[in-house]
Amino acid sequence: MKNREKPLLIAISGIKNSGKTTLITKLIPRLVNLGYKVATIKHDGHDFEGDVEGTDSYRHKEAGAYGTAVFSKTKFMMVKEQDEVSEKELVSYFKEADIILLEGFKYSNYPKVEVIRKEISRDYVCKKETLIAIATDLFCKFEGIKTININDVDEIIEVLLKYINSN
Repeated sequence: MKNREKPLLIAISGIKNSGKTTLITKLIPRLVNLGYKVATIKHDGHDFEGDVEGTDSYRHKEAGAYGTAVFSKTKFMMVKEQDEVSEKELVSYFKEADIILLEGFKYSNYPKVEVIRKEISRDYVCKKETLIAIATDLFCKFEGIKTININDVDEIIEVLLKYINSN
């Protein structure tokens, strides 16, 4: 593991319902077992409810608070309304991380693995120059892009480690 001044950001991208979350939940334990401290940031194209109905903090928000925070000795959760939020702001909360997996961000310039499932799409949507690899269940190769079977998590990890170690 390299000592970095800041975490390495890698996006797991693809169109809606392509399997991004499923892949991320397979990658996290592998990376953690290899000694990496991993965080995730998910982009949601829609507004979302940041608290669970019935909790005290939800009730505070419903009463008109523009933000709420809940914390214990070892963790915290914060919901705050503001004009605009970017992943760059959120990255600052994960300074200890070695790697931050970004879910989404398909049109960003972050390095990424794009997930393509045949039931959902047949081609990549990310900029080719940002792709580390494509993870897919299609039986084809994408010219000039490393193409990996979506179910071969070992190979996906191998490709990610090669990228991580070169950056």
